[in-house]
Amino acid sequence: MLFARMAAIALLSLVAGPHFAAAQAPASGGPVDAALIEDLVAAHHILADQGVLDAYGHVSIRHPANPNRYLIARAMSPADVTAADIMEFDLDSKPVDQRGRSMFLERFIHGEIYKARPDVKAVVHCHSPSLIPFGATTVKLQPIYHMSSFLGLDVPVLEIRDVKGPGSNRLVGNPKLGAALAK
Repeated sequence: MLFARMAAIALLSLVAGPHFAAAQAPASGGPVDAALIEDLVAAHHILADQGVLDAYGHVSIRHPANPNRYLIARAMSPADVTAADIMEFDLDSKPVDQRGRSMFLERFIHGEIYKARPDVKAVVHCHSPSLIPFGATTVKLQPIYHMSSFLGLDVPVLEIRDVKGPGSNRLVGNPKLGAALAK
């Protein structure tokens, strides 16, 4: 069995040539302290418990040793995430070691924000019922007390149909859409 796999890989590399190398997984950014991974797991659990993340929400952190990598859980309910579910991605949102694990379609949100904003160390993607109306109406989100002053005077909203076209599924499922959101 092992010989057959090795032969298939060798044959594929001969047939595919340089294209095969380009399709390989990116290199890891290096080891990550287990305590930081546990903090990321805890963030998933806390944000799920507090109703910030639903079953489709996710949180990521920038890799502490390589700013061109980030860590995020495989596609699953955030309330159930364990350390074994954390995956590493490059900023093009390609997995370092997928091992057959499913990935969030909207992981491009994270990779493109990390590309556009080197100062950002974590990203949360959620579907907050209290914020969704501001993205679906012409009512502007405004700070109404001192703790929300970080919002400034105007919070930008991505109209994904301007990028993706009318009738789209509105998912940020590729780098182009992630970059539009990050902008």
